[in-house]
Amino acid sequence: MSLDAPQQNKMIQTPPAKKGFHFASDGIHFAEFIEAETIEEATATYHKIKRLLFPTGDTPNIPAPQSTDAASKEEDAGAV
Repeated sequence: MSLDAPQQNKMIQTPPAKKGFHFASDGIHFAEFIEAETIEEATATYHKIKRLLFPTGDTPNIPAPQSTDAASKEEDAGAV
């Protein structure tokens, strides 16, 4: 490496033509990542390709997570 000839800059000189847009899951459809030039183009593409989480329409009966278990709730109720 010479001090007379500086290193060439290897950074990207122009921004990429396409940007990435993330569409979060709404509980009905999967989350998607789409590369497009504009948000309008990405939104149109998302509406064409969005996939259902449960295609049959039957959502599984999954109970909501609890921060405490039932036994500790009963103990707390008896202590009062």
